[in-house]
Amino acid sequence: MRKLCHCGQGMSLDFRVLIFEGVIEIDRVPIFECEKCSHYEVLPAVKPDLLALLGELKASGEQGLVLFNEVNELADVMFSIFRSWNQTESPSFEVLLEQKCKERINLLLDVFGCAKEMNDGEWMDDISKRLSQMSDFVNNSQFLRAN
Repeated sequence: MRKLCHCGQGMSLDFRVLIFEGVIEIDRVPIFECEKCSHYEVLPAVKPDLLALLGELKASGEQGLVLFNEVNELADVMFSIFRSWNQTESPSFEVLLEQKCKERINLLLDVFGCAKEMNDGEWMDDISKRLSQMSDFVNNSQFLRAN
């Protein structure tokens, strides 16, 4: 996944630790990073969820480390691909992302069915949130092709 930086150079996908107010570290946040000027920006598809998380953490007064891929389904899929992706032998990151997003959505739908059978509203709400993160990205992504 790539995009252009304001300096005109290519930006590539990476993952960073963001430090919030000096007391909370949020690791595994997907970012675009410029290869020339080192400018970076949070991946637009996860930025609303990151901002919501920051608001929750600030309100709760929590401190310590949060793994963003544990609270954002898209970040989790991207991180798992990124860790094992071999650029020379594998399909493009975008192709793998499309495939893995579809697989994760199907898995979440199956799990939602289990939660519904168990009449577990809290679990259903969590899965719905995760499905929303994935489907918003898939529906709005310029990177994924329509079949």
